[in-house]
Amino acid sequence: MRTVVFAARLTRELSDSERKLLFSCLPPERQTRFLRGKSRDEILCAYGLLCAALYTVLDWRELPPVALSDRGKPYFPDFPGVHFSLSHADGAVMAGVSPAPIGVDIERGRRVRARLTERVAGTDSPDAFFRYWVALEAVGKRDGAGVIGGLHGGGAPLSDAGYSAPDVWPGYYAGVACSPGHAPREIRLYAV
Repeated sequence: MRTVVFAARLTRELSDSERKLLFSCLPPERQTRFLRGKSRDEILCAYGLLCAALYTVLDWRELPPVALSDRGKPYFPDFPGVHFSLSHADGAVMAGVSPAPIGVDIERGRRVRARLTERVAGTDSPDAFFRYWVALEAVGKRDGAGVIGGLHGGGAPLSDAGYSAPDVWPGYYAGVACSPGHAPREIRLYAV
């Protein structure tokens, strides 16, 4: 099994038939949460990308049951050797699948208070802040610690050996954290 990462930019609103098809990709517990919460096309597309990635590397036609670790990291209990990570932002989504732990994050750049950029990333540059933030998210997701763990760990996620910051679309920041030796050879970009 190889590591794959897919990203999609949502350039239009999904049709009802597309939403219905993508809704079927959601795990049952996520379907319930989706129906109760604020419905977003990005959530549907993230799971759609996950299904496409699993089909690409494993020829799986359905998403297996998903569980959450004690730290909240989703995983496939029936397939402990298959790791995945999802991320969605305003207008974009990412999904990664790997034989080893993986974390992905995508964010849309926006205004951020200078006090926050200085406090979190030690800079007053919004660009540097988002590069640092997606690294924190990706490394935290890979390791199962989340952003809070990364902030408290005091590590330097941008220098993590398994971390890369692929170029995606203007105005978006992306990060991929893989276990050493499992970096994706390419990141597939799609427009929906």
